Amino acid sequence: MATVLDALVASVNEVIKTYTGIEPKPGKPFVRTEPTALGEVSAVNGLAGSGFTGMLTVTFSKDCLFKILSVLFGSQPETLNEEVCDAAGELANQICGAFRRRFEEQGISLQAAVPVIVTGEGHSITPLCTSQRMAVPFELDGTKMVIELCLDKKKNG
Repeated sequence: MATVLDALVASVNEVIKTYTGIEPKPGKPFVRTEPTALGEVSAVNGLAGSGFTGMLTVTFSKDCLFKILSVLFGSQPETLNEEVCDAAGELANQICGAFRRRFEEQGISLQAAVPVIVTGEGHSITPLCTSQRMAVPFELDGTKMVIELCLDKKKNG
């Protein structure tokens, strides 16, 4: 049975490598407790279903997002505009969908909300979970992105 970490790494690899040809290199996972994001653009997906609630957050450094989008769009974005933020949300949706598909193979069905995009240096994201958040950093050609996941078991009644 694949672990949650394996599912996250495989999902990021599937989406980023498929769209860009760049293979993201996962770093060492760690537990996050602070709300400050580890990049300039975050896409936050709420998750619910099969006895769980939680969130999956994809945070890009501006350099990382611009690198991905320069491959996708054929030219490098100049600013963090609406199109760039929409693309970040779509990438996060794709990663979240790939992750949810892997979870469903284990018999756990999760639904995802439309991602909320938060931008800015040092922005904060209030966790939707009481459980710890697992963070997995990735490196793409010298740039950084971080996936964070937390899942809480729903209380009965």
